[in-house]
Amino acid sequence: MRQFGAAVAALGVALVVAACGSADPSHSGVALLPAPSARGQEWSWTAGCRVGPAAGAGCRAAAPVLGFAQVNGDEWNLGGKQNAGSLDISVTSRGAVAMEGRFARTSPCTQRTCIAPNAFTWVRGYPDISYGISQCHAGTSPLQSPRLPLPIRVDSIPHLIGVTAYSADTAGVTYDIAYDLWLHQTGTKRPCMSDGSLEIMVWTDYDEQALLPPSLQVGTASIPFAVDRVSHRGAHAWTIYASNIYRSGRTAPWGGTLWFIPSRANIVGNGQVSVDLSAVLSAAGLLLRDSYGWPSLRTHYWLDTAPFGVEFGPADGNPVGSGPSHFSVQISAYCLDVRSSVPDATCP
Repeated sequence: MRQFGAAVAALGVALVVAACGSADPSHSGVALLPAPSARGQEWSWTAGCRVGPAAGAGCRAAAPVLGFAQVNGDEWNLGGKQNAGSLDISVTSRGAVAMEGRFARTSPCTQRTCIAPNAFTWVRGYPDISYGISQCHAGTSPLQSPRLPLPIRVDSIPHLIGVTAYSADTAGVTYDIAYDLWLHQTGTKRPCMSDGSLEIMVWTDYDEQALLPPSLQVGTASIPFAVDRVSHRGAHAWTIYASNIYRSGRTAPWGGTLWFIPSRANIVGNGQVSVDLSAVLSAAGLLLRDSYGWPSLRTHYWLDTAPFGVEFGPADGNPVGSGPSHFSVQISAYCLDVRSSVPDATCP
């Protein structure tokens, strides 16, 4: 999430993402990476290489693509010196993607060339596994599955369930683990954050100090989810926060954000988690219509991108601080299941 001018939740973690498996004709979803052919690859992101990983004396122009997925370091708000630490991502011998953050200092990015040089958030980056169109960098996007071609208008999306499995070591970081859905008002194949863009973050785990201020709370939602195949109705278990959302479809120039955050009793630090993302989109549409006078999300917005990853920041959560950040997360699955129910959703 890129939250400008407001306190934002962040997440720091190292992450291992095991393959959801190869395409299965009997499976109704999109199996995301890593692909077995990517085993042994590794990359590093630093304050000097925030978008593309380091490559020799310079940086790659884009994040690596592995099949239908893209591996993003996305250190969008990481400043300071390049030798202050790194985010390392590798594909293991078992086909897993391992992300590990080791930063002695995590200053915010304040240079004029930064994406948000005046951001007031302790979020320093959002390493993620992404499906869909890369925001503002469409030419670097991975191939897409015919089962879920993006962009797609919300009312044309099959019933969409996000399935992930992970474990996290987050003792030395401020963090959240989250989906970060991006939607736009047209079906453009080259989306970029702008007035009217909508970002919807769906957290599944977080550090308590990552929470947004109560002043940004705008409601609650009932979002079905399952943990280790045990189904939960999610009745009013999710609090909705909003920032940079205005009347009649207007937002800040870089877009507006809604957060769906489960209660502390429902967070998942380890295990398989399935979340009804279609229910999230429905709840978001009702809130925006009833509270902000927006047009129908179903008929006026297109889904462009569906990443899952971790927001991280300094362990003390200081938006302007430069404290250390150390984390690791293991994600053994990320799939987008369509035409399925929450308890039945699975990776192939």
